[in-house]
Amino acid sequence: MGVYIISPFYVLIYLLYMKFIITEEQSEKLNHKIKSMINKYGFKETLRLFDNNKDIIRRAYQDNPSEYLDQFNDLTPVEKDNKIYYVDKDRLPLIMYYQGKKNGNVHIDYGRIWSFFEDVISLDYEKIQGVMENWLEETYNLRGLTPYSYFFFS
Repeated sequence: MGVYIISPFYVLIYLLYMKFIITEEQSEKLNHKIKSMINKYGFKETLRLFDNNKDIIRRAYQDNPSEYLDQFNDLTPVEKDNKIYYVDKDRLPLIMYYQGKKNGNVHIDYGRIWSFFEDVISLDYEKIQGVMENWLEETYNLRGLTPYSYFFFS
């Protein structure tokens, strides 16, 4: 058996690597908790709980901002007065468009959906429209509609 001498440089690299792994794991746990809070309380209330520190929430979604929309993937379509509303479990409208209008507009709730991308992620209006367009096509099979922010008063 031989005696191995380990260079202090390699020990330092190993310790830094272990610190990175631990920090990355803690960061993932924090991101998961933040996303869970947003799903449960909404991003505005979560933002308030974090003393309006948008960076904390932005960091949780930095790899995939569209993941925020996952909480709205189970909206129910409701037809009323030639309009189609997509409502949440509390029957609050989050999406609305006029039925039968080809290449029309689709209105996206500003307070709960649109403002997250504007205020927290800092996307400009056109980029948010692109995110919304992709989401509406993939999730609700809504094509040919131009997304706009909208204030639903309930």
